[in-house]
Amino acid sequence: MKFYAIKKGRQPGIYTTWPDAQKQVQGFSGAKYKSFTSQEEALAYMEEQPQAPITDNQLVAYVDGSYHKIKKAYGSGVAFIFNGQEIESLSFSGNRDIFLEAHQVAGECLASLAAIKWALLHDYPSITICYDYQGVESWATGEWRTNKPISQAYKKEFDHFSQEIQVHFRKVHAHSGDPLNDRADQLAKAALGITV
Repeated sequence: MKFYAIKKGRQPGIYTTWPDAQKQVQGFSGAKYKSFTSQEEALAYMEEQPQAPITDNQLVAYVDGSYHKIKKAYGSGVAFIFNGQEIESLSFSGNRDIFLEAHQVAGECLASLAAIKWALLHDYPSITICYDYQGVESWATGEWRTNKPISQAYKKEFDHFSQEIQVHFRKVHAHSGDPLNDRADQLAKAALGITV
């Protein structure tokens, strides 16, 4: 089933059939809409706010995850940016049975937690996590239900660490040519021995 999120059209909202959605955007100047395979993603798109620019003197971490089906392992990659320069990177893998069903999502969530821990260890007052999987933000903020082992563990750890550091989130689009997101992707793959 598809969900059509109409952000700007005759009647903004989420529609479940293309003919209904099409009526809202066809001939409407400046229409903004996207289709999704889950209602959660459609809702997240509808709630997206314009993002403030990242400034100097702000720690930023690009995170990503990967999965290796044969090895039955997930990889995590983190690229830390400060004043426009990469200052550190992390690349690690895991294979906890309860997280394997989440594939690369497990890697991305664990990368986010590792980034927050690293920032705390190095006395940063805040961190901006740049991610491409919406759950990284939506599970942390409570927008999405945590009904799987990875989302439950992620939310619990996030709640603990976020009491000590201010965490901001920024959505980036996967495989969009963003060199920093590509760097996090390479680090996640490298943790599993995947070369790109």
